[in-house]
Amino acid sequence: MRLFKSSEYAIRCLVHMATSSQELCSVKHLSDELGIPYKFLGRLMSRLGSEGIVAAVRGKNGGYQIIKPLGEVRLAHIVDIVEGLESYDRCILGFETCDDENPCPMHDFWTVHKNGISQMMQDVTLAQMVATGSTRI
Repeated sequence: MRLFKSSEYAIRCLVHMATSSQELCSVKHLSDELGIPYKFLGRLMSRLGSEGIVAAVRGKNGGYQIIKPLGEVRLAHIVDIVEGLESYDRCILGFETCDDENPCPMHDFWTVHKNGISQMMQDVTLAQMVATGSTRI
């Protein structure tokens, strides 16, 4: 499984912000540091702001800061904000009519793993991602 770019970028930004020595991170700084397109990042940060994860501080030395406790920011919530969780609930083979009553050949196998992935996304917090200590973002 691979996350969409929007989720990847959001997670990278939040981990960077949480581990940065800077109190505020501008979109320009995040874009330059993480190699994320500036305009896309601006829209992404706006979405995270509207959901109460980050807040914008205006002014010459303004930027964004994480305002929600890291232990309360779940991976599933980040993904849902930026791309929606529906994409992780689809048939792995892409069939439109795949369900318990009309299963595809992979349905039973994928359902078990899909449920595990969904649970993991609900369980993992930003605090745990930061605590892994990875310097690669």
